Amino acid sequence: MENFGERLRRLRGDRSQKEVAQGMGIPQTTLSTLENQQSVPRGEVLARLTEYFKVPITYFYRSHTEPLRSTESAKQFLESIRTEPFSGKPTVATHTESGEDFDEDTKRLIAEKIHQKRAETQRKH
Repeated sequence: MENFGERLRRLRGDRSQKEVAQGMGIPQTTLSTLENQQSVPRGEVLARLTEYFKVPITYFYRSHTEPLRSTESAKQFLESIRTEPFSGKPTVATHTESGEDFDEDTKRLIAEKIHQKRAETQRKH
């Protein structure tokens, strides 16, 4: 299971500790210490982390072994994706562990495959 420091390093991505520490207004040594610890800080430090990275506090506490809870609104949203016709510009949200991004041609190919699969699924229903 991922600990606090590993989650913080993942959020930092390929940015330097110096860059992130300056953005948060803390010393680089403090950020380094946070990335090397297993427990979650409290108070002002935790507030700065969540504000800087735009994540909820639960991001640092959540266990990957906890089951995800489905909500009725999430179910309705997913159902609308399956049943409503697509309108708008095709886009693809991507994430890679290494922090690298896909080039535009790769994103376009992924989007095409997703749309093909969606069309196949809609024909079956």
